[in-house]
Amino acid sequence: MNINYNKSNKSIEIKDALKNHLFLINLLMVLNLVNAILNLSDVKASFGFIKIIWLILGTISIVILYNSIFKKTGMEKIPVDQIKGLNQRVFLGRKKYFIELKNGKTRDLLEVKSESEFAKLRTMFTKNGILE
Repeated sequence: MNINYNKSNKSIEIKDALKNHLFLINLLMVLNLVNAILNLSDVKASFGFIKIIWLILGTISIVILYNSIFKKTGMEKIPVDQIKGLNQRVFLGRKKYFIELKNGKTRDLLEVKSESEFAKLRTMFTKNGILE
């Protein structure tokens, strides 16, 4: 678990390359959206099965782009005053842990995989005065 508390500038430092991961997702979704728009803009072809598939793919790309741009963050240094709390959610039977920020975004914790690591992180946050 590469999550540390930096006392000098009162921030949490997370080293897990999530910023690169989010950049690649955004890039691929933009390319997919452009491709869907180009395929849907062909006025000569009738509206058929292929156009419906491209419409669905474009819509899914827009939803994923919205979620990754406006709801997620890849910050590696999070100031303590921006942290709202620690949380977890269950997705497909697997627990995912994340930090909630005051601006409404979340920061996924890819390195935290078990309940014991989450408990250690929660005690670190409580000991340093981040959580009550």
